[in-house]
Amino acid sequence: MNSYERVFARLNGEPVDRIPNLCLVMTFAAHEIEVPYRQFITDYRLLAEGMLRCCEKYHLDVLSVCSDPMREASGFGAEVVYPENDVPYSPVPLLSGCQDISRLKVKAPASSRRMNDRLEAVRLLKHRSGGEIPIVGWVEGALAESCDLMEISSCLCEMLDEPEAMHELLAICLEQSILFALEQLNAGADIIGIGDAASSLIGPDLYREFALPYQQKLISEIHRAGGKAKLHICGDITPVLHLAAQTGADIIDLDHMVDLKKACGIFPETSCPNGNFDPVQILLQGDINSVGHAVRECLACAGMHRTMISAGCEVPAFTPPDNLREVHHVLSTY
Repeated sequence: MNSYERVFARLNGEPVDRIPNLCLVMTFAAHEIEVPYRQFITDYRLLAEGMLRCCEKYHLDVLSVCSDPMREASGFGAEVVYPENDVPYSPVPLLSGCQDISRLKVKAPASSRRMNDRLEAVRLLKHRSGGEIPIVGWVEGALAESCDLMEISSCLCEMLDEPEAMHELLAICLEQSILFALEQLNAGADIIGIGDAASSLIGPDLYREFALPYQQKLISEIHRAGGKAKLHICGDITPVLHLAAQTGADIIDLDHMVDLKKACGIFPETSCPNGNFDPVQILLQGDINSVGHAVRECLACAGMHRTMISAGCEVPAFTPPDNLREVHHVLSTY
């Protein structure tokens, strides 16, 4: 089976030759092709080169265009700083509070330099992969994007103090996310990853009101356009696992602190848990023996569930190559 056949067979509950390897590489891919991260995330040709090399060398089963969370924020007009070898950030939030919402204008992705760069990456990867590897596009979830535009602490306060205004902000961010997701699907993406890290910072009541409806709507629109959706929430989402299970996501990434076996028992058959060994203690700081043991533990926890395997979050930049190779070795011999 090629990677496309393997991933979609797993999504459909069909037999596979091995469980798909969905390890997420970003800084690692830049390091692999020996370019500064600033260049990697601002030149789609370098991003594509890094992703293709990692897929070939380490037998990853998806080509992702995930690189940083600031593409939509840049389109909205936020000031963004690009360190040479770190993720970009906004030194001054575009919004000081929900009273500034009127400043936001949803932008056509092709008219935004950084969003268009991602569209070009999707097109190039689709061409270079020949349809044999799924292309994973990427957008910010509405809550995460709100926190990209306004300080996280301010967003959390607005949920409590100005809930109606917060919903207005979320609706604008959702509209941008949907537009960006659909454009990536049109460019050739097969799956859209949704980064919504801020969702791990709130409890069930706030998640139910300020995260879940927007995740459901975004995923519904992705499905309507013929794509699959992959929900990625960094951090411990144990308190809201039962709500994440209601999003409709086809794949749900789980960080390493989440109990994979518990998630498998909660998620519906239509959602594949993905994870979730520790990317730092195991992948970066461990050796091939500890990596092999961790991957086998994940496989044992998953049982017969349609789980896919990856580190709990991004593969660290300086991960020993043999450790990442060991993930494939275990999956291919399991």
